[in-house]
Amino acid sequence: MRIILKLGRGACLVLLSCLLASAAASAQTACTITLKAGEEGNLTVKQGDTVSVCLPLNSGTGYSWQVQMGGDDFTLQPKPTYERSGTQPGAPGFTRFTMQPKTPGDYTLIFMLVAPGNSGGDDGRAFVGLKVI
Repeated sequence: MRIILKLGRGACLVLLSCLLASAAASAQTACTITLKAGEEGNLTVKQGDTVSVCLPLNSGTGYSWQVQMGGDDFTLQPKPTYERSGTQPGAPGFTRFTMQPKTPGDYTLIFMLVAPGNSGGDDGRAFVGLKVI
């Protein structure tokens, strides 16, 4: 009888862990737009909406997505995070740039795919035209 009780508690803990992990995954917001190197897209959003631009990337390769400085990035202030699609090392994922535009207008963001150790150029670009109403 005592063994069954311990298994029951263990099963409850496993179930609780699964439920919490599922809730955390579902709390993650969807990408507003997903682009690859060489692609461009246009968005129209309302002032104050949260915008997520997602760019595919394999972890562990050393490559990174960076926003080109000196343009509308200063006004929009996109914040990058890396999200892996799987649990295995090297699993594919994406870099998410999240922003919340506060001022109406037309903006352009340029994202550069940069190789490891490369400080002078990029290996691809993605362009986003953003209209904030």
